[in-house]
Amino acid sequence: MNHRRIWAVRAGNTGQADSIFIDRCQVAISSSDVEDDVSGLPPSRCAFREIVAKMTGTTGNAAIPIRAGQLYRFVHEVRIGEHLIYPRKADRTLHWGTISGPYVYEMDGDGDFSHRRSVIWHNSLSRDVFTQGALYELGSALTLFEVSTFATEFRAHFSECKNSLPDRIEAVDESEDIVLRDINETTIDFIARKLRAELKGYPLEPFVAELFRAMGYKANTTRAVRDDGIDVIAHRDELGIEPPIIKIQVKAHDANIGADPVKAFYAMVHERDVGIFITTGNYTSSAREFARTKGNLKLVTGVELIELIQKYYDKLALKYRQQIPLRRVLVPDRELEMV
Repeated sequence: MNHRRIWAVRAGNTGQADSIFIDRCQVAISSSDVEDDVSGLPPSRCAFREIVAKMTGTTGNAAIPIRAGQLYRFVHEVRIGEHLIYPRKADRTLHWGTISGPYVYEMDGDGDFSHRRSVIWHNSLSRDVFTQGALYELGSALTLFEVSTFATEFRAHFSECKNSLPDRIEAVDESEDIVLRDINETTIDFIARKLRAELKGYPLEPFVAELFRAMGYKANTTRAVRDDGIDVIAHRDELGIEPPIIKIQVKAHDANIGADPVKAFYAMVHERDVGIFITTGNYTSSAREFARTKGNLKLVTGVELIELIQKYYDKLALKYRQQIPLRRVLVPDRELEMV
């Protein structure tokens, strides 16, 4: 069996390098970061990081290692004879080829795609031939990446291992489940990172107030008028005088919240009020046990907070959606399919 690696390369965000890929039989990656021939650089990631930082003038940019790593892999890790997949946007096809030449730097009239490798194209197939899982693997945000999880399926469809392809219906069902789970987990991870990076500390309080407004409450932060551990007040009526009044404490805290902070917060919750303790982390068993004995106390974990953000996201004000930028997408509905 052939164990040559399979690479996937994009022709730019909008397919702007398509003519280089198809007409010239070359694959290319953007030279906007490094407008120079890098074949003479030492074959080390460090050297490529230094040249990208120097060319872009942004030494502290966290994206530099990623951008430098892409160029390094294209020049030194992609080898002649290895396979390549080009997901072509223009006609929803996947082109299958073999890398046939070393790295070259070619300046011409095709914009900023001067870092190139020659390729021999063997075949192209519609995206509809492949399972959702295989297509999802090609959905990486990177320009250049190695295909591994569904490599066998790609080889099978492109005539290298015809007998190894699993039953079509079973493969689709299984891979669709993988896609849905991965999309959901990726979204949850993204929201969690944004909460830690953009809304750490006090900024989380007005965000939670906005979340409760999205849920249909009148809600405001209290920092300007008090500092007694109640961070947000929410209520249903316009004047905020009809019970229950919801008192909310917010903690941007990765560690588990113990019983003592929860008890201290609950001491400020009147009998006719409702207390909601919100953390970006979790709670100890003793904190949970205490909350179970109080009918007007609710503990909200970081996971539950993220679920609320996802549910009411469209009703958040624009400035808060910009802090956690998400886009609604259509995905397979497995539950509806089984009805």
